[in-house]
Amino acid sequence: MIRGVFFDAGNTIVFPDYSIYSGVAASLGLEVAIPDVMRAEARARSAFDRAVASSPGRGVMGFWSIYYTPFYEHLGVPAETIPTAIEKTRDANDRGLGIWKVPVDGFDGAMDELDARGLMIGIISNSDGRLEDRLGEIGIRDRFDFVIDSAVVGVSKPHPRIFELAIEASGLPPSETAYVGDYYEVDVVGARGVGMRPVLFDPYGAYEEVDCDVMRQFCDIVGLVDTWSGR
Repeated sequence: MIRGVFFDAGNTIVFPDYSIYSGVAASLGLEVAIPDVMRAEARARSAFDRAVASSPGRGVMGFWSIYYTPFYEHLGVPAETIPTAIEKTRDANDRGLGIWKVPVDGFDGAMDELDARGLMIGIISNSDGRLEDRLGEIGIRDRFDFVIDSAVVGVSKPHPRIFELAIEASGLPPSETAYVGDYYEVDVVGARGVGMRPVLFDPYGAYEEVDCDVMRQFCDIVGLVDTWSGR
């Protein structure tokens, strides 16, 4: 039986304000539509996934160029102006709530269903130290029993210690917990390594075949929990 469900934050609980990216592109003379931005984001995942997996002790912000270089390439930004695009993106993330500030579609309904089942709910995220405050300003911090931010605890996914901290915070054995994240090498491999049940959240089909449960919509987690519990 699963008694706790833990989530990644970025691209799982909160998504980017995609207009920020299109605004960066526009400032460099390139007009792109929001669907183009979403497709570029999905296509840039593989490079970031491999890089974080190979350097589990490194802070997530150190991977910005690894992620955003292919991202802006896929958007059609010329190679010589990509460093400028990345710098503009950093500036946007440093202001206000940053980039990741839009709750996932179906958040409230799914969380209500998980609460009704008496589950412990937490977050384990590679973030920049501002995650808990950001969730509070968005108005969703109170939906979680705990928040583990890599910049605060000093270790990043997929290192097992960050998952162990969540297990300790929950008081549950790992076999009774599930973890939902959007990167296979970072989230699925990391969670599985400590005995959690891994789930890949892949709404845009960035991955073709994986050896774990896959969610296409956030509300899918409710059906998975019911299946695991024999409901």
